[in-house]
Amino acid sequence: MNKRIDWLDIGKGLGILLVMLGHTDIPAPIKTYIYTFHMPLFFFLSGYLFKSDKFSNLRAFISRRMKTLIFPYLCFSFIAYIWFVILFNFGQVDYNHNLLMPFIGSFIAIRKSSWTVQSGPLWFVNCLLCTELLFYLISKLGRTKKRIGIVLIFVSALGCIYNKCIGKPLPWSIDVTMISVGFYGVGYLYKEYKMKLEQFINFKLFLLFMAINIVTGYLNFVHSGERVDLYNSNIGNVFLFYISALSGIGAFVILIKRMKTNSILLFLGDNSLIYLAFHQKIVFSVFDLVIQNTGLDSEKLLEIPVINGLIYTLMASILIVPMVYFINHYFPFILGKTKKRGGSRHIESYAS
Repeated sequence: MNKRIDWLDIGKGLGILLVMLGHTDIPAPIKTYIYTFHMPLFFFLSGYLFKSDKFSNLRAFISRRMKTLIFPYLCFSFIAYIWFVILFNFGQVDYNHNLLMPFIGSFIAIRKSSWTVQSGPLWFVNCLLCTELLFYLISKLGRTKKRIGIVLIFVSALGCIYNKCIGKPLPWSIDVTMISVGFYGVGYLYKEYKMKLEQFINFKLFLLFMAINIVTGYLNFVHSGERVDLYNSNIGNVFLFYISALSGIGAFVILIKRMKTNSILLFLGDNSLIYLAFHQKIVFSVFDLVIQNTGLDSEKLLEIPVINGLIYTLMASILIVPMVYFINHYFPFILGKTKKRGGSRHIESYAS
């Protein structure tokens, strides 16, 4: 069986660190920068692994996604729901609706609502599912790379129009899907043309992409008055949003392709779905309780936003390791797998 692609796992490893850091109380400028590209990056990396000829028909595609995306999403949502109920019974969360709402909400999957108050970052998983499905249909409809590109632009434009004119979250993040499919498609097209594109990759291009990302990201923030946030349906100026996101992805890809293999980042990338599911609503909440009940919240170091964010991210990175081992070795079916994970690393992603 083919081995995993190291630079992709390193990218997902760094990406999940940015996701966890972005969910902490770090200074606004740093969070604003991270949000310019970190979620589009995950869609890009997933799109890189898409194979148009892997599935014979739509039924086979959906069957595979039921196992590798829908089932893991529902399992992690159920775990998050149990934890939410426990916190509620101990008076640790303020929730004024029927407790069955979050459970039912896992199936409805309307982000940023009382229906999904327990699931947090898991919105990305159901959004990725819809993104995968939409791109599969586009790839079959377009057939050629040129037509696929044209359809992607058209669908992305529809997504931006909906975002600007309505902006209301739809079930399973279909509204974001129309935007994210563009980044997913860019990942796919990058793989198709990588031999031609990678001859231009160098440190100067990295610096150029970084500069474009920072400048356009800042201008977008100034123009819209709020940071980019797909979860909250905030993209600001459409033109600046895409330029900033794509240049950020470009800089990030050049960076990770030039990095030496790092076992920690590979581990994080290989298990990024588990980190996505557990870090915010479970590990961060446990860490909050520990800090409050031990008086550590008065420590001066924890009052410094950057230090606070780094500590939370580091603790989550460490504390989730036993969960990774436990799930991979005893409950691999939660990840849509039928066997225990061995030592080898295979080509797979959220979308595999």
